[in-house]
Amino acid sequence: MLASGKLEDLPSIDEEVALIQQKSVSSDLEASPSVSSSNKVPKSPKEAKEGKESQNRKSKMKSPVRKGGATVKRLASSNLSGTPSTKKFFMSKSSKAADQEGTPKTDESMRDSFHFTHTISGTDTPVGARLEEFDEVESEEKVSGKTIIPTPLRIGFLGLGIMGQGMVMNLLRSGHEVTVWNRTATKCREFVKAGALKGNNPADVVQSCDITFTCVSDSTAVRDIMFGNMGVLDGISKGKCYVEMSTVDEETVQDVADAIMARGGAFLEAPVCGSRVPALEGQLLIVCSGDRKLFDDCYSCFEAMGKKSFYLGNEVGTATRLKLIHNMILGNVVASLAEGMALADKVGIDLEDFTEVLSLGSLSCRTINHKSQAILNGRYDPHFPLQHQQKDLRLVLGLGDSVEQPLYLAAAANELFKKARRMGFGEGDVAAVFKAASEFGAGEQTDSSAKDESSTK
Repeated sequence: MLASGKLEDLPSIDEEVALIQQKSVSSDLEASPSVSSSNKVPKSPKEAKEGKESQNRKSKMKSPVRKGGATVKRLASSNLSGTPSTKKFFMSKSSKAADQEGTPKTDESMRDSFHFTHTISGTDTPVGARLEEFDEVESEEKVSGKTIIPTPLRIGFLGLGIMGQGMVMNLLRSGHEVTVWNRTATKCREFVKAGALKGNNPADVVQSCDITFTCVSDSTAVRDIMFGNMGVLDGISKGKCYVEMSTVDEETVQDVADAIMARGGAFLEAPVCGSRVPALEGQLLIVCSGDRKLFDDCYSCFEAMGKKSFYLGNEVGTATRLKLIHNMILGNVVASLAEGMALADKVGIDLEDFTEVLSLGSLSCRTINHKSQAILNGRYDPHFPLQHQQKDLRLVLGLGDSVEQPLYLAAAANELFKKARRMGFGEGDVAAVFKAASEFGAGEQTDSSAKDESSTK
């Protein structure tokens, strides 16, 4: 608010920028040790001691050190060279290493955070290109940056799908002894080359390992692996441990837990929050319930596969309920994004502009940024298959019915995902729900067109 004067009296943007530059230069000159030692007034020993203690206290209070010991060096508020000024909110691992070595980092040596970087002027790198670079390079840095002491226990892993592939590779990279099995045996080859052993069937893996993990697509696959011929149950004996990481319904989880424990085995459910890229990075969230000792024994495995693991208690089903609710929210968000982009396209808004606004505004997050770019580019390579998202929405609606909790948004989102599956996008990425939101079949019409038709009859 202006106390007095007119709007014309306010400085222009160019004048403000020049003022900021002058302040930055003057502050740098004040901070530089340009005064010669001959002009300094000598201090008494007491004053020197007090001054040193005061300076130490200030350095402790103001030291910009993040957890982990990396020093955060603030960038200059203006760029005097005339090159684009860039706001940077997060440090890459390479820049942290440069700080610890005491070498100055430049804009070129510091990789931009993929969804919190914006070039104020000049030509900016497209958001899609930054996301691709993040997927390929950042994942390798995150995996190699972990220090994990692998458990001496022998680990088995059943299921080498979109999620299982990244999880197993991270177990191998961290030094675990892993035996793998997959219904399509050819998928085991690259993991055997990477150091894994290959089991002939689920029972064989369970018998040869101390802890066996399973991560497959749905309840039918879980039951086939568990109760089928030469399945997990045939290999379970007293002392064997089994960890179910698939996202399935509570009834299936409880049936598996009861069967395992009836034969003297230990059971833990541990569904994961995340998709293909976090699985490759070892950045999954792992939510667990069941046997507490087994959770502790899985510590190094969870460290290799995820960025954090949660123990929610010994009641089987708790972790499954949390995971289904998590995926319900995810489905609602992606469905809303798809409808929003479909509407923006219909009213003449450039979708590239729209996605950039989303990536820089308050809605910016990994899901919004990745899925909006997938929709913009029409690329639906499965990171999280659409049919799995619709399955989770169906399961969570059943969970809501069991406690008489209405789920209006989830029910609507489920219908949109069901339509996308009917259109043939079930095996594509969850972002393909945009196709259902933007296209109408022969027997479909909008509410407004239906009203127009009824009024003319």
